[in-house]
Amino acid sequence: MENRIKTAIQKITLNDHTFSGVSFEPTLINFFFGNNGTGKSTLAKNIGVPAATDWVSGAASSDYELMVYNEEFIADNIQSYGNIPGVFTITQQNAEIKAEVDKKTAERRAIDAKIKSIDGTITEEREKQKKVDAAYEKSVWDMTEAIRTQYKETQAGYTRDKKKFVAHLETCSPVDIDEATLAQLHAVAYGASDTRFSEYKPVDISTIPTSPLLEESIIGSSDSAFASFVRTLNASGWLSQGHKAYQHEAGNKCPYCQQDLPDTFETDLASCFDEQYKKSVTELEQFVATYRATLNTIHAILTENSKNPFTCELLSEYKTKFDLFMERAQNNVALLKQKTDDPAKTVTLPDLSDILLDINGVVEQINAKIKEYNAVIDARGKKQQDCITQVWQLMAFICRSEIAVHKSGIERHTADVERLSSELRAAKETSAALQADIGRLNQQTVNTTAAKDSINTLLKAAGFQGFYLREKPGAQYVYELIRETDEKVAKGLSEGERHFIAFLYFYHMVVGSQSDDGKTENKIVVIDDPVSSMDSSSMFTVASLVRDLIAICYNNYRMTEHGSQNDHIKQFFCLTHNPFFFKEVSYNRIAENECVGIYELKKRENNQSYIIECTRPDERVGGGKVNFSPVKNTYDSLWEEYRTATDSIALINVTRRILEYYYLQICGYSSGDLRTDLLEKNRHCFETTLSDGSIDKTNYNVAAAMLAVLNIGARGFNDGLFFDASAIEQQQIRTVFEKIFKVTEQAQHYSMMMNVK
Repeated sequence: MENRIKTAIQKITLNDHTFSGVSFEPTLINFFFGNNGTGKSTLAKNIGVPAATDWVSGAASSDYELMVYNEEFIADNIQSYGNIPGVFTITQQNAEIKAEVDKKTAERRAIDAKIKSIDGTITEEREKQKKVDAAYEKSVWDMTEAIRTQYKETQAGYTRDKKKFVAHLETCSPVDIDEATLAQLHAVAYGASDTRFSEYKPVDISTIPTSPLLEESIIGSSDSAFASFVRTLNASGWLSQGHKAYQHEAGNKCPYCQQDLPDTFETDLASCFDEQYKKSVTELEQFVATYRATLNTIHAILTENSKNPFTCELLSEYKTKFDLFMERAQNNVALLKQKTDDPAKTVTLPDLSDILLDINGVVEQINAKIKEYNAVIDARGKKQQDCITQVWQLMAFICRSEIAVHKSGIERHTADVERLSSELRAAKETSAALQADIGRLNQQTVNTTAAKDSINTLLKAAGFQGFYLREKPGAQYVYELIRETDEKVAKGLSEGERHFIAFLYFYHMVVGSQSDDGKTENKIVVIDDPVSSMDSSSMFTVASLVRDLIAICYNNYRMTEHGSQNDHIKQFFCLTHNPFFFKEVSYNRIAENECVGIYELKKRENNQSYIIECTRPDERVGGGKVNFSPVKNTYDSLWEEYRTATDSIALINVTRRILEYYYLQICGYSSGDLRTDLLEKNRHCFETTLSDGSIDKTNYNVAAAMLAVLNIGARGFNDGLFFDASAIEQQQIRTVFEKIFKVTEQAQHYSMMMNVK
């Protein structure tokens, strides 16, 4: 706020009528609101008066054209039945200029008719081409349906829009692609799975151990009589097994014949198994353990291979050989058991190398297929791009004739439209040159025709249907006011119509009047109560035009580095007592704190007028001050009361009034429907389940209390509530009030009224 723009008039001090030593420092754009009699007209008349005005350094009153719209302006420019001096009459010396204007105007009308004709022809040609394009696009779409359907993955982004599809197809080179080859490429590029597989592990055959002990008869070498006897019977294995199995159960008896064993039996038995025998048996057991461990390792590898999810025709062969290996391995394990049970027995293990070599051969073939499959997966991105390119090339080949014919037609159409467009540009340039000539000629007169046209243009643009200006037949440069209801000359003007025409003429003077050298004068514009006695249609139009003038002035603040071509209003003042008009002209400028000043004029009991600057502290981070509007409607006031309320009873009452106005009057709810939608359908939004499982209905009851008054005449407020609003915390009321807007999806309205960004 401290950095407000200073321009032209820096300070105004009022010592006139009801003002005494009242001063203020205007900025670029200034709004004043005050009731009748508070001194608005006095303030307007003193703007620019030397005794009341201080200019910024380097500026003087001679640098600006001060233009004031007030009752004096209306009296000076509006005559009895609407003639505007200097607008409705033209001096005799301008007759030749007016004749030249009429000639150029006729030429311009003829050119404009030609422009309209050419423009119509161009439009017609384009409409014809649109129909041709649509038929062509449908034809191409139908011709490519089979390919598009079969290879739909290749047309991502082009499957719904025919125009986009055909435009892309026209950029593709036509190639006669073999469809069988394309189908194979598509199957590879867009297969169902994109998973890579690990390879099978081969078996290391060299890890299978061998031992000469298997084919040797392991027996003791003792020369005792008992050992010789056992060797003769070849029963060392049988004797060893029996002794291990039954020595504890049999006691001192033979487990087979039940005769008493001699006292020297254990010594005699030990003589059968000398150290060499024990060493050979130990080596045999170690070999068997190693052999079994190796088979288990091979079994684990082959089993893990079987779990590989990769599928191919070799899996059945792999399983068959795997099963055969297991059968042979189990047989070898059985032979080893026989050997370990009877070391004296000789066994020969069948060689497993041949079946394992066969299995490794199958593994090698499967791995080759896995590598081939993985290579396809790795190259799928390129394959897909190749597939996409070939599909589009094939479709372009199928439609090559249609594309060529349409391209030729487009070239002819483009050439025709370009020729017509060239003629149109030339005609528009001629029309613009004639209009420029007419403008220059009108600048040499008092510009009454331009003013009349400008006023009628403004009336038409605003949708105003009350009246318009027309040149009076037989009276050159005199204009009549024609009412559109009966096309008759108005016999008189109401005060509102008189003010309306005066303002339109004022607007024309501000926006259109030029100096003798063709340059726009820098202006300070003052508008004092422009909508007195006007109807709503006229008031709306005037408000819109005032906003246009404000926008021109605002260009001085939002100026580009190259300046602005429409910034000749260097300072602006608007004064009014009408709250609707004030809001209409200021609503979109209030937030422009650096270049907009808002003031309220009031009068004290001693008949002294004073000016209040409408600013308040900025609640956002950074502090400072911001503008606010002194004009509020009833609904705005309710929200202001809600924002500032410090009492729970007052707060609950104002929330009821806001809800009634917004939901019943604006949104069109009935009170019963609002209660159903808000409380019954969204009860869960206002209730909270506590940790002990009970339901906290406090927020629900607060919302119900807010709706209680609204429910008069509805289906009934039967919750049996007797609610003491003073017992409710203010924050809870505010929380529930905001939640009502969120639940009904009106949060945006709540944020707007609360000034929440």
